[in-house]
Amino acid sequence: MKSLLVSGIYFPPQIGGISHLMKAITSTLGAERVCCLTGILTNDASIGNGSGPKIYRRPKAFSKTSHLQALAWITAVAQIIVQERPRAIQFANVSEAYLGPLLRRWLKLPFVIYAYGNDVLAARRDDWKKPRQALQQADCIFAISRFTADLVEEAGVDHKRIEVVYPGCETQHFRPLQPRLDLRKKLLGPRENDRVILTVGGLVARKGHDMVIRALPQVLRHIPNTIYLIVGDGPNRDQLEALARVQGVKDRIVFAGPVADSELPDYYALSDVFIMPSRANFEACDVEGFGLVFLEANACGKPVIGGKSGGIPDAIVEGKTGFLVDPEDFGNIARVLVQLLSDDELSRRLGEQGRLRVISDFSWTQVADHVQSVIDAVVAKQSPRSAKPVLFKAGS
Repeated sequence: MKSLLVSGIYFPPQIGGISHLMKAITSTLGAERVCCLTGILTNDASIGNGSGPKIYRRPKAFSKTSHLQALAWITAVAQIIVQERPRAIQFANVSEAYLGPLLRRWLKLPFVIYAYGNDVLAARRDDWKKPRQALQQADCIFAISRFTADLVEEAGVDHKRIEVVYPGCETQHFRPLQPRLDLRKKLLGPRENDRVILTVGGLVARKGHDMVIRALPQVLRHIPNTIYLIVGDGPNRDQLEALARVQGVKDRIVFAGPVADSELPDYYALSDVFIMPSRANFEACDVEGFGLVFLEANACGKPVIGGKSGGIPDAIVEGKTGFLVDPEDFGNIARVLVQLLSDDELSRRLGEQGRLRVISDFSWTQVADHVQSVIDAVVAKQSPRSAKPVLFKAGS
């Protein structure tokens, strides 16, 4: 049974967590089970249809000009309905799902929505009611964590129409590797033999880079040969560099900039500990819905540290694959970093257990099959809200 995924702005080659999730799920579902409609164009021949799902790239369908968008939508959807015959529609995020109720009336197709956290918070607060109404009327909501599921329920959605669908991880790509000595020397220079703390993520306030920088002086008092490697880019870089100077640790921080997904395993391999102490800012509708990087680091055999906020407690098993810290307490962050950097056996055990968990519970095949089973049930029922729900557990 085939569905249509609608993802206007979150689709390759656009870079980001939602785009990565959509690519992974649709690639795993394959051409027999999904086709895609997006507003993102590409000149990269490697990002084509190949053996994967058919991708309809129609930027005008996502234009901000209402009459142009309406015409392009009708044209694109009519073509897809004729050629692909989808039985359901998937929306990649809440903000784009406002067309769901209209398309259900028009095409008689049920629709489902992926929800993350920020998008749900924004829909609950925004004066524009259509995304919130779509959330409440959808046949099913795919929440990426239990935290997100709670947000969705608080937005007025019956818990029977909420499915927790955790992200997956490519364990053949993200795997334990020997550190590349050339990369280590290039990045760390004279400190190439130092212990490495790593963060991978956009340089935005939510990720907590600043708290690691504040914790670093305490870490250095116990583990002097330590360096903090930051992979990613974003608006807070200047602010973080200034903070590093104030804290007197500028020479212990390396800003590596953005790194292609294909190269990330080599960066994880350089690290001794992975950390991202994300925190929530509900006033700004800014929260970590899950944290795929924790799975990636664990899959590479690394122990992880995450902020005790949002959906991160679903990504990290406390004391088994890593540790959760108070994201507002740099002293707590420093103590846990020192603990892992000082205890190689503990770090090794957490990394090994983390990889085993990712392999067991977070394959993209499991994620895609879970999504498809829910869509099949929704289509079969056509009115799941008035029937006894079919319950699925994430990773089943």
